[in-house]
Amino acid sequence: MDFSNQDLARAGLLEPAWRHRLMEQAVLQIEKPSAEETQQALQVFCQQIQVQDQQQLQAWLQLRGLSGAELEAMAQLPVRWRKWCEQRYATTVEHEYLRRKAEFDEVTYSLLRLRDGELAAELHQQLQEGEVSFEALASSFSEGPEKNSGGKLGPVPLSTPHPALAKLLEISQEGQLWPPKQLEGWWIIVRLEKRKGAQLDEALKQRLIIEQGDDWLRNELNLVLAAHNEQVN
Repeated sequence: MDFSNQDLARAGLLEPAWRHRLMEQAVLQIEKPSAEETQQALQVFCQQIQVQDQQQLQAWLQLRGLSGAELEAMAQLPVRWRKWCEQRYATTVEHEYLRRKAEFDEVTYSLLRLRDGELAAELHQQLQEGEVSFEALASSFSEGPEKNSGGKLGPVPLSTPHPALAKLLEISQEGQLWPPKQLEGWWIIVRLEKRKGAQLDEALKQRLIIEQGDDWLRNELNLVLAAHNEQVN
C-alpha cells in the first residue's frame, strides 16, 4: 500500500520522511562507504534501534518488510551525508567559524540573582569595596541554582547563558564586576572570571560542516512542506 503526503502528515511522519528522502537525493553522487565503514555504520545503526544480535536484526527487518540491502543503505546514509557535507562546506568552514566564533568561546563567571533591586545594589557595593567574597554573598543571598556553587558557573560555551547575559560576558574583561542589571524579572550581578578562546580543531570543523548541511536540509524541507500546505489548502 502506498501512502500519500497527506497520509504521512496525518501520522506525523511527513517531515521525517521527506528529510530522509532529501538526504538520499543529496548523496546520490557520493560513493558508497568502504566495507569497513559500512560495518561500523551497521554497528552504530543496530545500537540505535537496540538490536543486539543477528536473530533480533532479522526479526526487525522482517517486521518492516526490509531487505539486507535496504538495511545497509539506511546504515550508510549518515556516513554518505557527512561526506556530502564535507565536499560542499569544507571550503566555507573557516568563514563560518569566524562568523560565530564568540559563541564557541568558553566562559567561567560568577552570578548572583535577586528579586530585590535595593538588596542587589547593596550587595554590589559590598563586592565593589571588597568587604566580602562573591562566593559568600551568592551562597547566602542568591535565589537561583548558582547558590549551591557559590555563584560560580562554567566553564560553558558563551552560547549557553541567556543571550543578554552572554552579550554582557562577551564584552567583559576578566575580573570585571557589573552593577546590578535587570533580566526577566531578576536583578543580576555578574563577574567574568575567565574566558577561553575557541580553537578551530577537527571536532569543531566537523560540527560546523554538519551544521551547515543541516541548515541546507532544513531550508529544502521547508520548501517541500510549504508546497504540501499549498496543495492541501
